[in-house]
Amino acid sequence: MAEVTVPLSITYETKGLTPLADVIRALQAAEIAIEDSISLLPSLIDGLQIQSSSVNVRMLSQESPLRELFAIGLFMALQDDLKTEIPPMIETLLNVEITDQYDSIVTLVTAIVLFYGAAFLKDAAVKAVDNGALRRQVDGLIAKLALDIGKSEDEVRQIFDAKYSKPGPVKRLTKAVQRFFIPSQREGAVPITFDRARVENDVIRDVPYAEEFEAKEDFERYTPHYDVMLEIHAQDKDKINTGWAAVPKGISDRRLRMKLVEPVAASDLWTRDTIKADIVIVSKLTSDGYAPSEIHLTKVHD
Repeated sequence: MAEVTVPLSITYETKGLTPLADVIRALQAAEIAIEDSISLLPSLIDGLQIQSSSVNVRMLSQESPLRELFAIGLFMALQDDLKTEIPPMIETLLNVEITDQYDSIVTLVTAIVLFYGAAFLKDAAVKAVDNGALRRQVDGLIAKLALDIGKSEDEVRQIFDAKYSKPGPVKRLTKAVQRFFIPSQREGAVPITFDRARVENDVIRDVPYAEEFEAKEDFERYTPHYDVMLEIHAQDKDKINTGWAAVPKGISDRRLRMKLVEPVAASDLWTRDTIKADIVIVSKLTSDGYAPSEIHLTKVHD
């Protein structure tokens, strides 16, 4: 058993005094994101077990810039076969002390939780996969984490997708994103720094405002897939007025409604029973998790 105190600093580059209500909301959102990151650590780091944890505010500066310093207490255990050779990322955690500049695996996972959530909500707001600055931020953070923990980027994404696959965790994540970015958004999307990692305003500007999704209950998930075989049934080819449908092989056995996205045209599908294509699967959130409901056909391969 090892007891570790991990520091995490979040700085909003605000110019004036941040309203107390915004500070409270931002602190609550950070707490949610940190707690979620702690719950993700055992899935991300093989052999790690978190027995208990605590999140405390070590320092708070409401003036310019708004700065929040957290002390995260972790009571950790390792499986017996790993005790003689502590993985590097755990060794880093064990050696951390609160200093003026620092970063840890907890900080990185917390940032991913927040920006993963923001990108998820952006896709739901625009009803498509948005490949802007926000998506690139998430991809970059996941790539760094994958390198640090020795897993593939796909494995890391699957862990986050599994975490946020039920209504409860999705609503919790929505609450965190809704509140966390308020101090920055009120001042025109000023940069936010996680420990030493600065997130520029072009990324923050891409984060949807709370008003865009606060009344939303059915958060769809938009997942791109490439080189997928689509089985188009004969009767679907004649449904020019009512739409298309297809079975995405290897993804779902069900026929799903299909939307053609420019530059794809109906003529690309005529006379063809199967096609290889790039698609986006739209999944609906149900009480049992996400279920595929629609295909967005973005590219047809010859």
